[in-house]
Amino acid sequence: MTVKKLLEIIGGELLSGNENVTFNNISIDTRTLKFDDLFIALKGKKTDGNKYINEAIKKGCSVIITEKNIAVNKTVIKVGDCYQTLFLLAKYYLKKYNIPLVAVTGSVGKTLTKELISNILKKRYNVLKSSRNYNNHIGIPLTLFNLNEDHQIIVLEFGMNHLNEISNLSKLCNPTVSVITKIGSAHIGNLGSKKEILKAKTEIIDGMNNGPLIINGDDKYLNKIKYSNIVKCGLNHKNDLIAYDIICSFNKTKFKIEIDDNTYEFVFNIPGKHLITDVLIAIEVGLLFNINYDDIKSAVEEFIDIYQRMNIINLKNNNVLIDDSYNASYESVIGGLEVIKKSPLNKIIILGDVLELGKYSNKIHYKILKKAKKIPNSLIFLVGNEFTKIKKQYKNVKTFSDVEVLKEFINVLKFNNTLFYIKGSRAINLEKIVENLKKD
Repeated sequence: MTVKKLLEIIGGELLSGNENVTFNNISIDTRTLKFDDLFIALKGKKTDGNKYINEAIKKGCSVIITEKNIAVNKTVIKVGDCYQTLFLLAKYYLKKYNIPLVAVTGSVGKTLTKELISNILKKRYNVLKSSRNYNNHIGIPLTLFNLNEDHQIIVLEFGMNHLNEISNLSKLCNPTVSVITKIGSAHIGNLGSKKEILKAKTEIIDGMNNGPLIINGDDKYLNKIKYSNIVKCGLNHKNDLIAYDIICSFNKTKFKIEIDDNTYEFVFNIPGKHLITDVLIAIEVGLLFNINYDDIKSAVEEFIDIYQRMNIINLKNNNVLIDDSYNASYESVIGGLEVIKKSPLNKIIILGDVLELGKYSNKIHYKILKKAKKIPNSLIFLVGNEFTKIKKQYKNVKTFSDVEVLKEFINVLKFNNTLFYIKGSRAINLEKIVENLKKD
């Protein structure tokens, strides 16, 4: 793209250089920036991209976008807001390729659902999906910059911490199909109530043109949504797509569904009844985009979640690790505990703080501990400031201030025929315990 075309898209003032200069890709990080890329100097809470302009020049960027008046020997465009520039460029890419877009949000299960939807759609289409944490006002545009003429469909995850964030993403992306997985307690500390969380999540329809909204029909909050084109998935008979004859084992879940008067049996190799509705939602998206039933079935059965969610790992000495450390909410912790209670093995339950709960934090951590204590043949190790606030001592419970202290404690113990279950918010860094156990 030329700078002339870039200025048509984003506006701004050309401080130096000329309009005939071209660039290849768009970068906000000098660590991944390549020769002849465009560098956008974003200023965030933790870092200021303007501090890295000289580094970008050394690495051979061809164009710089900044909010400051700078004098360097490079083509520089000054704009009023670099974040708005990201959105304008992303909007250009979307209009240029004009392909269907599926947007996924929810308090619990949105990443798994996004990944599963992508797996199903890949049976027929070339899919561009958002990767890992690229689900906000920066990550979504960076994902869209990867669009090219080979892509046939886009699958994005929309995250949020506050009101209006998903609304902005929806108005940027104009989803063809949207998904809301569940209204839970995640971010309740920021938003104050589940009612406000519902309000934030339903912002996903702000940019839609009456396309299908697929929801967890078992969620009492989501059933309050007023929208003319809703498809409900779940376990109760009032839903449009229903799972029945459910069999949950320690390492997989089986269920049946009916489509066009035909019965299909599905096997999902990530255990947990609480995940079935996410699978149903992904199936429904596949049906909307005309994926045949056999391909949907195989995509579900082939699915492997690489993001540290209910991953079963066999260790030495007949020990088993369930790595569920990717992140945590109250609802996902309870779901994981339901799964492990089916195991006959002795259990070490390692739980980290669930963050961003605000005034509800103490109550929710007590409820989690109460649930964990009911699991037979278990020791419970709690990590983080929120859990250590629980003063009462229990016979099978031990608290640790941080993950390093816990790691030292575990290193001196020997385990056989034991199930380790690990779950906590990402900031607690429980993946360090996972890696430590895998090394032994």
